[in-house]
Amino acid sequence: MKKNVLTYLPEQNRAADVPEKLLSIAVVTEMQNSLPVSVTLDELSYNVAGYLSLVPGIVPGVNLGDKVLVSAVQDGVLIHGVVMPVDAPARASFGFVENKLVIEAQGAVVLKSGSATIELTEAGAIRVDGKDVRTVAKKTLTLLGAHVNLN
Repeated sequence: MKKNVLTYLPEQNRAADVPEKLLSIAVVTEMQNSLPVSVTLDELSYNVAGYLSLVPGIVPGVNLGDKVLVSAVQDGVLIHGVVMPVDAPARASFGFVENKLVIEAQGAVVLKSGSATIELTEAGAIRVDGKDVRTVAKKTLTLLGAHVNLN
């Protein structure tokens, strides 16, 4: 049964099948374009209306089958975050070390904008891919490597 809206209303204005809990744990059951669009809670399906994000415009990493903390909003549910067991390994982390932003991931870290990408793999490979890649140095540009290939 697909429900469009989950709302927390006073008892006299609330449908019988609507949970009374303010926050609930749901499971992500449908994804589109790498974003969750539907969750299941108490065997009912609800549309995802939005995400709680610490950084505006950044959607938290949610995968199909993840347990998520949700609350009701007018158009469906709001995802507050992914519920992870205490002993689960972190998928990724970021923080500041000696005034440097450090981003770490279990696999690769990819920065992407349009058709341009920079990928850092856990094996130590770095790939820069783009239409026009420029290196500008105000002083010395140093290339160190066992082999340097030009074209």
